[in-house]
Amino acid sequence: MNTARPRVRVHIVAIDDDHRMLLDRRHGTLTWTLPWAYLRIGEDPGRVARGLVHDTGASPSMARVHGVESAMEHGDHFLDIVYRCSAERVWKNSPVSSSSLWWSLDEITSMELASRTKSALVTAWPQVWPQV
Repeated sequence: MNTARPRVRVHIVAIDDDHRMLLDRRHGTLTWTLPWAYLRIGEDPGRVARGLVHDTGASPSMARVHGVESAMEHGDHFLDIVYRCSAERVWKNSPVSSSSLWWSLDEITSMELASRTKSALVTAWPQVWPQV
């Protein structure tokens, strides 16, 4: 068990102006998850969250904290900060390639989602898809 400080992971719930949600596939599985990155010392977590959206070529709005969780996985302690933002579909070339993709509600309903992604989707649902 690692007794050092927890590693901080920054996740983003991003919804574009066509009500598509940004998701990333877990390596080696069929499970889709929220895009995330480890926070490095001195980094601004909000900027990291926006960068996850920007890396797709979209233009993100200001990221707001959606939730914070503490998790133990394989004997390691993680602090997960989940941000939420909207994104404008003004696609630009990005110097960084991203494995994240934008998905519609119809597409998401048939996908295998990670538990954190399901939780974020349920919380965001009324604001993102109020007519459904």
